[in-house]
Amino acid sequence: MNLLAEPTRRQVYDAVRAGRVPMTRDAVAAASGISRRLATFHLDLLAEAGLLAVDYARPPGRSGPGAGRPAKRYLATDVDLDVSMPGRRYDVAARILARAVDVSSRSAADPRSAALVAARQEGERIGSERRVSRRRLTGRAALESADVALSDLGYEPIADDRGKRLVLRNCPFHAVVDVAPELVCTVNGEFLGGVLDGLGCDRLELCPDGVAPDCCVTVRR
Repeated sequence: MNLLAEPTRRQVYDAVRAGRVPMTRDAVAAASGISRRLATFHLDLLAEAGLLAVDYARPPGRSGPGAGRPAKRYLATDVDLDVSMPGRRYDVAARILARAVDVSSRSAADPRSAALVAARQEGERIGSERRVSRRRLTGRAALESADVALSDLGYEPIADDRGKRLVLRNCPFHAVVDVAPELVCTVNGEFLGGVLDGLGCDRLELCPDGVAPDCCVTVRR
């Protein structure tokens, strides 16, 4: 969508989406590092396009006469766009499944097993490309490295449990999950494991405790 091709507007949209709660114009401006007037301009364009929902509310604890007018607030709507907001990586899923089909057709291998192997290999390739150090990473450095890589891949990680866990707030394979949830989640787990291996994050582990609509796993130290 061309509307999000403009860098500042994309930054404003990302700030609202990352907030996860309705945000005022002042809050968005502060999060985006721009003026309130410029934030308002972009927010209203995004709202007109249906990418943001709008409501009005007073700050907590302020009500009754003299409380002032309710503030206009913005919240990201749940939509799938070609530019992937939230991030979708169907190209990764397509690569994995295409490789699995090719391998199983040439070797009579079980398609499911081939898909899991392909997912691990694809994850390792992507992780290796993003690896910044050949040294063994400490737990904190490993989590930070995984945070950056998984952000790039559209998982929208957020640190939890005092920096000991990454909650993956988005599934990059959202639409495909509806077709074969158990298979896609298993493939996703193998892919993520491969990414962590490629990054050299052997101090991290995957835990199958994600809650929808988040990813089905979290990353722990």
